[in-house]
Amino acid sequence: MLIMSLHAANPIGAFTEFNAQLQILELLDNAIFTAGYKAVLHIHSVVEECEIVDLIEEIDMKKAKVTDPKKKKSKRKPLFVKNGAVVVCRVQVTNLICIEKFSDFPQLGRFTLRTEGKTIAVGKVVDVPPVGRSTFSA
Repeated sequence: MLIMSLHAANPIGAFTEFNAQLQILELLDNAIFTAGYKAVLHIHSVVEECEIVDLIEEIDMKKAKVTDPKKKKSKRKPLFVKNGAVVVCRVQVTNLICIEKFSDFPQLGRFTLRTEGKTIAVGKVVDVPPVGRSTFSA
């Protein structure tokens, strides 16, 4: 799958995996947001089932207002997060989807995660695999 951008030299990539920064809004009762969590990804006009395969880091929003960005990152990799948390995680889908990093093209880099008809998180794409690959792994 290939969607051309305004500049033919920069086609939009298609991926099955990407890193995202998520703001957890409201998890369902008794749900734990951890690696293995499954939801429905809504990104631009695409609706696709997804799985959180790895929680990379939790961002402390109280410290995020400090000008030094290194101070807002947690030192340990989280096992799970709760409502209101901001987390960087790896998201995986089964089919290729066309996405861009939010910093490069905001319209193709923001999304929501939904479960059972409720929006549980909003997010933005922060990293995609290298050119020519659809996943981060070899």
